[in-house]
Amino acid sequence: MSHPLDQWEEDQEASRKEFLKQAMIDSSLVYQVFGTEPGKILLARWKDILMWSPTASRGEDQVSIGINEGYKSFIRTILKAIKIQEDQQL
Repeated sequence: MSHPLDQWEEDQEASRKEFLKQAMIDSSLVYQVFGTEPGKILLARWKDILMWSPTASRGEDQVSIGINEGYKSFIRTILKAIKIQEDQQL
């Protein structure tokens, strides 16, 4: 008879594998879009506009600061996905 903890660990491992599989699919899709010349141009523009602007400025409220950080996090996620795919091609 299987112990409940063993089943929980098996379920956790299955969830982790499914998450990693989906992450690879997602990074592949991101790479397909941002690996193209127009995608590279757009990403470079977003980086210039969003990544190098301050996250917080005097007088901004917490919501605005959170939104600014969200933009930066979005760009970092795209850059990580591209790196994952480029590393897979090596």
